[in-house]
Amino acid sequence: MKRRVRLLLATATGAAVLLGGAGLSATGASASAYALADDFTGDASASAYIPLEKDVDATVTLKLKNPDTVTGVTGSIEPPGKSAKTVTFDFTPSTPSTSTASPTATPSPAADKTITGKWTISKDDPAGDWKLTVNVARSGGSSPSTFTVKVSGKQGISGANVTPDPVQLVKGKDTRVTVEASVKDAGTVSAKLVSDTTSEYYDLGELAKESDSYYRGVTYFTDDTTEGAWTLEVYATRGGQTLKGEASFSVVAPTGGASKKTKTRVTISAPNKVNKGRAFKVYGKVYRGTKAYKNKIVEVYFKTKGTKTYKFMGYAKATSTGKYSKTFKGKKDGYFQVKVPGTSKTRTSLSPQEFVDVR
Repeated sequence: MKRRVRLLLATATGAAVLLGGAGLSATGASASAYALADDFTGDASASAYIPLEKDVDATVTLKLKNPDTVTGVTGSIEPPGKSAKTVTFDFTPSTPSTSTASPTATPSPAADKTITGKWTISKDDPAGDWKLTVNVARSGGSSPSTFTVKVSGKQGISGANVTPDPVQLVKGKDTRVTVEASVKDAGTVSAKLVSDTTSEYYDLGELAKESDSYYRGVTYFTDDTTEGAWTLEVYATRGGQTLKGEASFSVVAPTGGASKKTKTRVTISAPNKVNKGRAFKVYGKVYRGTKAYKNKIVEVYFKTKGTKTYKFMGYAKATSTGKYSKTFKGKKDGYFQVKVPGTSKTRTSLSPQEFVDVR
């Protein structure tokens, strides 16, 4: 069944309808710049995109040759069909130093210096190739160098769905529910499943971007989940600005009613960034009903970024206060998720997905 998707812009003053559409494949959110010039070594790199609402700062990084002979660096960047903007560089000329070396000695050239330029991009600017001109002034004069900076477009949510739909609950069992979203040019993508009639919700955390460029997440619905209309909420965030998309789905009550099992819940935390090879902890707390789930053994899973399958990484035992932790070494970027296995008296639950960036 084709699902209607509502796209909303989350701002401090409320939400405004932007557009709707069917699912499309997503593209990356990074920007790039490329060129070679006599004043610079290697390629340049840039981080530049069109914001949803408020202006954002874009940056370009270059390696400057022989910085000791440079007296100043200025620049401008020209969007397609619009006036050029000033680019401000963080370069400061070197101060001559007093040397005791022999006057006949040949001075060694200074190492290349990394410099960063900054300019402002507004929501009304165009995406695409922007022309960057950098003027390097030396004692013998100045020379311009030209680069092409690729500025990515606004983040967008073009489709989202829940599988299965409707979610048919089964007495005594936990039903696996998968979320899929098509999002372009976002930094992070997260999702929640929210009942339209009660305060009940399931938090999937950060969705995993898989090899086909779709974002996915999974959770379990218990057999006592609120029946009726539900909403999938997808959040695409970049640079502190968030786009919200919504898609409707429904939940059907189990035949014979719900079981008397107790609900469980588990939280998860991990560092956002870790150094490769360094140890770090995945930790959280397990609940049975509203109280700590004492001594419960949970399962920890990991999915490498860009792949579709979670791998079992081992068990962790909760303390008498319900807290658990497990230590890992940073190897690859990816997503952690913790599962509380169900029993004859308790229900299964999954934590939100937690992304760890290994550098």
